[in-house]
Amino acid sequence: MAQEIKSLIHNPEEYHRKMQILYKSVTYDEHNVIKKVIGEAVSDTKCHTIRVLSVGSGNGTREDLSITLLSETFPQVFYTGVDPAEEELQQFNTFSVSKKAQKEWENVDLKFHNETIEDYIEKADKGEVAGKFHIIVALQSVYHFTDPVTTIKQLYDMLEDGGVLVNLMQSGDIGKLAMEIGKHYYDPKNWFIDAEWVEEKMRERIPDAKITTVIQPQTCKINACFDEQSSEGNDLLDFITQIPNFRKTIPKEIKDEIMESLNNKKRIDPNGDIFINWDAGYLLIRKEEKKLH
Repeated sequence: MAQEIKSLIHNPEEYHRKMQILYKSVTYDEHNVIKKVIGEAVSDTKCHTIRVLSVGSGNGTREDLSITLLSETFPQVFYTGVDPAEEELQQFNTFSVSKKAQKEWENVDLKFHNETIEDYIEKADKGEVAGKFHIIVALQSVYHFTDPVTTIKQLYDMLEDGGVLVNLMQSGDIGKLAMEIGKHYYDPKNWFIDAEWVEEKMRERIPDAKITTVIQPQTCKINACFDEQSSEGNDLLDFITQIPNFRKTIPKEIKDEIMESLNNKKRIDPNGDIFINWDAGYLLIRKEEKKLH
């Protein structure tokens, strides 16, 4: 029986601080993957104006390339960002102002909503906010939905015909580790799930949708995780497991099991550096256009 805990997301400041440590440890080529994913998402879009909803948009750094590509493709982009972290949205707004000052994103109309996606959907159902989009993007935010399967289905229903929902989630070894942790712990605000789990559930829930997955291979250097005296290693381990003060707060038996699983998944390069596969899975769920009879 899984035990309820308060995962790292309950302390947004620590969550984002430790996430930056992860970014320093992960190697990947996100540029080409984003170009491929956005290209696939808009491949069948024939409109001149495109409406985009970003779920968990953060401070905008991860949205930069996507918005730039869309602004170069469409004459007008209406972009809506939803995030419960007020400070992150403030930073995003400042970032967008600087982009426009540099003569970029001039054709992008941005609106920000400081609330959960569940609250936004409720308002959309009442007609209080925009409720139809050509693209909906959820980058590493599905874990924090109150009910991932239900909310993803609701987002799918908000797509225009031919629209695409893009979910970015952990996959591969790191995803398997999350699922293993989920056997011991659960948090209503942080689901221990991976891209494969979500894909399976959505194929069951939306059988008529066209679902494809783009895997972005990447690795995370985890040498420091095996050094109990390393503060950076402990912070990285907290983010990998999403358990605050992982080494000190969970029972030894479970801690040893998780560390053994991490150890079994590691790869050692010729220089002696230790890595784990940190593959990212872009799950694209396309809403088919209605055919006239």
